[in-house]
Amino acid sequence: MTDIEPKEFVLVGVAMKRLISGAQTGGSFCLFENRSDGQTKTPIHVHAHDDETIYVIEGQMTAILNGEVRVLSPGESIFLKRGIPHQLMNPSNRPARYILIGTPSVFEQFLAEGGHELQEGEVVRPPTPADLDRLKKAAPKFGITLLNDWPAKDPTASR
Repeated sequence: MTDIEPKEFVLVGVAMKRLISGAQTGGSFCLFENRSDGQTKTPIHVHAHDDETIYVIEGQMTAILNGEVRVLSPGESIFLKRGIPHQLMNPSNRPARYILIGTPSVFEQFLAEGGHELQEGEVVRPPTPADLDRLKKAAPKFGITLLNDWPAKDPTASR
C-alpha cells in the first residue's frame, strides 16, 4: 500500500477529505470524511459504475434513495447502490460530518475533476455557477447521470 497525503476537495458546498485513495486499495474503494456546514445538497443522480456507503459521525444528513426520504443520525448508515437515483443533503443550518466510501474508487476520480481542491484558508461556500458547470461536465465521464429536477425543492420542508 502506498502512502498518499490526505487531500481535501470541495463539491456542492461540502468539504471532502480523502483518507484512503483508490491508489492505496488497487481501485477497490476510496474513503472520505466529509463536512457540511449546512444547507448543502448533491444533485439527484445515478451512478452506473460505483456504489456509495454513507456513515454519519456528527449532525444529521438526509438521504433520498429512489424517492424515499431517510434522515440519518450519528451512528447510522445507508448503502447507495449503483443504478438507483439518490440525493444526499444537509437541509439544516447545523454542521454534519460523515464518512463516504466509494466502491470501486470511481468517485475519487470524479471528485478531482468535478469538484476542486480545497485551498489553505479557503472558506467552503455554496457552489457557484462555474462549480456547477464543472460538475455537470465531469459527471458523464464517470458514469454519473444528473437528473433534470436539480436543484430540487427540499422534500423534507413539508415534514
